[in-house]
Amino acid sequence: MLEVRGLAKSFLKIHAVSDLDITVEKGRITALIGPNGAGKTTTFNMITGFLKADRGRVRLCGEDITGKGPHVISRLGCIRTFQGVESFGGMSVMENVMIGASARYSHRILPSILKPPSYGSRERSAREKVVQCLEAVGLADRADMGVSRLGFGQLRLMEIARALAASPEILLLDEPGSGLNSKEVEGLAMLLKGLNARGITIFIIDHDMQLIMEISDMVVVMDKGVRIASGTPREVQENPAVIEAYLGA
Repeated sequence: MLEVRGLAKSFLKIHAVSDLDITVEKGRITALIGPNGAGKTTTFNMITGFLKADRGRVRLCGEDITGKGPHVISRLGCIRTFQGVESFGGMSVMENVMIGASARYSHRILPSILKPPSYGSRERSAREKVVQCLEAVGLADRADMGVSRLGFGQLRLMEIARALAASPEILLLDEPGSGLNSKEVEGLAMLLKGLNARGITIFIIDHDMQLIMEISDMVVVMDKGVRIASGTPREVQENPAVIEAYLGA
């Protein structure tokens, strides 16, 4: 589904990511972990077009997407969330998620002004999809609520619903468990396993090791911009290089 080869990024003399190789298999949950400052989010930013790589290539389903803009990459089915909760505070939950539903379609000014019959049909279809996405994350009963009234955990779920509304082939989640309590993390794990069972490939960054080890098929570990290990959750947990990266020699 996703291939990263030789990806690198430096900021002045700091090598944030160095010659990184990652393969994300279709239909699986792959995790990217590592201590703070390992280069995980920088990697996500380069994959999704928010940051230009110094060198290396990124391929999505065999297509080279290196250097393409985020809007192009999202229309190809590579959808992401962010570390910080991103929302439009003056809108309802439904309206926030509707924005995701439009992510894979190009809109022209003329149809939106003239509003031909097909325009109304597309809008109805988008709303139906949004309702399904809100049901999937357990927020259907809050669809018409102002987003400012949601709790932090609910905002995280709304972000995932918005990403789902964009019909992802692969879903990149950057710290979706951050700020959640233990019960919310349990719910998140069930949600992600359910989405994966429906055929959505997931690539996730998170510091909650219990979450990562429970849901992941494969784990890639970074430290100081370099991949130091990859394998199954058990293999990674027992890897001396990983133990040293987290706990010291």
